[in-house]
Amino acid sequence: MTDQPDRSINETETVCPLCAVGCRLTHGDGDRAEGCEGPANPNGRLCAKGATAFEAVRDDDRLTTPLVRRDDGLVPTDWSTALDRVVNDFETVCDASGSDALAFFGAPRCTNEENYLLQKLARSLGTNNVDNRARLCHASAATALESRFGWPASTNCLTDLTDADLLLVVGANPAIQQPVAFDAFVRPAVADGTTLVDIDPRQNETTRIADQHITPRPGTDALCFHLVCALLVEHEYVDTSFVNNRTSDYETFKAALANIDIDEGQQTTGVDSETLIALVDRIGTADRITVIGGTGIEDGGDETTTTDALLNMLLLTGNVGRPGTGFMLLRGLNNEQGAVDMGCRPDILPGHQSVTDDAARRRVADVWNTEPPSHPGRNEYEALDAFGTTVHGALVVGENPAIEKRDADWVAHQLDALETLVLLDVFPSETMQHADVVLPAAVGLEKAGTITNLDRRVQRLSVTASPPGMARTDYAILAALGEQLVGDGFAPVDPETAFDELQAVNPLYDGFSDTVGECWPVGNDDGLYTDGFATHDSKAPFVPLDPAVTSPADDELVLIVGSRAGGFDTEYTVDNRVRLNVNDATMREIEEGDHVVVATGDITVTTTAAVGDAVREGTAYLHADVADPLVRSASGSPTVTVTLAKDV
Repeated sequence: MTDQPDRSINETETVCPLCAVGCRLTHGDGDRAEGCEGPANPNGRLCAKGATAFEAVRDDDRLTTPLVRRDDGLVPTDWSTALDRVVNDFETVCDASGSDALAFFGAPRCTNEENYLLQKLARSLGTNNVDNRARLCHASAATALESRFGWPASTNCLTDLTDADLLLVVGANPAIQQPVAFDAFVRPAVADGTTLVDIDPRQNETTRIADQHITPRPGTDALCFHLVCALLVEHEYVDTSFVNNRTSDYETFKAALANIDIDEGQQTTGVDSETLIALVDRIGTADRITVIGGTGIEDGGDETTTTDALLNMLLLTGNVGRPGTGFMLLRGLNNEQGAVDMGCRPDILPGHQSVTDDAARRRVADVWNTEPPSHPGRNEYEALDAFGTTVHGALVVGENPAIEKRDADWVAHQLDALETLVLLDVFPSETMQHADVVLPAAVGLEKAGTITNLDRRVQRLSVTASPPGMARTDYAILAALGEQLVGDGFAPVDPETAFDELQAVNPLYDGFSDTVGECWPVGNDDGLYTDGFATHDSKAPFVPLDPAVTSPADDELVLIVGSRAGGFDTEYTVDNRVRLNVNDATMREIEEGDHVVVATGDITVTTTAAVGDAVREGTAYLHADVADPLVRSASGSPTVTVTLAKDV
């Protein structure tokens, strides 16, 4: 419980901490937020969720006191005792098993400066075992963008969307997940004549303003866009000048396209010839095309086939490097992009420089006075596997690995297998039940520093309130730990000074000064890749695809999982029903309102049926909160198949 229930909140303008759009706001009546005009919300609007942003500041459930685990559980203590416990535990682990026996999980809800300090702490101690779980939510798309174009980031800015002739929304529902940006940029563009094509196996709120809705069978998106590429070549919709001057490996790619059986591909994807040709004509005749991609394009594991197919399509038609063109990656949490930019990855230093790059490590060493290790570390998924065997201590900043999408009992066992687990967080969580030390942290509205939104825009935060009780900012906590674990001078004195230091390490952020926000790299107002790609030869390679398609058994349906971000434009509620296509329901003798059991293997969920045409045949849709046990049982597989039956 907070011991300061009447703490004041000032009306300083800052950035909403609840999603990656980056709306600006200030404190209004009661604990309601009021929008301020900014790059992401030019009309000064907020979504219903954003209007509640200040409620967390005075929430009675906030953590306000450091806790350490004794024989009788977690007990309150003072900061000195808590920090000494962390330092002693981490030093014990390192002395016994080396630096790589530690893992650091960060912090897509934290500032750039805090993420910078987190990865600096890990690497100064001698390990690259640093990651953030939100990065894995967009791993396929980000990996493809990085390997093909140069940076794991949106190529264009939100303001560019109004310049597009054609918007392809793939595996996303921005009308719900990013409603302010949708209403500020997408909806006006469509009203002004921009064509919107929604590609998703179910109808959603974005579909309502779409000119065309295409529903490939789940798992066939990559094949669908492979077919599109083949037909673009066949119908001579190729920008030959762009292909010749800005790309590589086109002839190999073209030869691979020639081997595609278009008719067989249409049958596999479930997209008929008329629909496919209409899409190809829209793409081929548009001057400026932007792809808007969400988590629905993720292939899972190391696969990047869906994003690769989309990037091939953009390259074929010359739709990168101009306003209104490119690929926009719809990240979810407020600083997912910034956490990656700051180097909270096991293979990348700040500024997306490889840890294996000798020159990059030397540049960092010139600033830090210590050189980062040269071998890539474990990502969060791999580190969790190693808990209790080769990883014995973990520092978790603002994350909740106990709800990892894997078997819940196994995850709990792994967390308990650690010799020490240190958690920095704002509220109690499932992970806290396994922690040895819990350090109370500030929310975003109580912090100074910067964050980077989904289109690479860097904005400065302002402090609107003080943290409750003994809570501190993550920056202050990480700085104190670093000073004890690494040595005096580890941390710059404040976030502003830390930004100066990170600019010296991260060249992408060099030159930034604007309070409201500029997109990196500063001074490039036309977006990324105007004059060339950030690759070794300044060209983007084509990638031939061989997307494997696995068909479900006759009695199975592919599970579509709705986002937990689904409450951003209304008061947060969860629709517990399973949505079925009328044909699938009829085949199973299921009617509207029937109680049904949804199962995968031995894992079951009991819910109520909603029958109609909102989802395509062969699929079943559940909200993420309801589908969680089913998804966990799939151990990270991108495709989960389920059976349905009446609950008798």
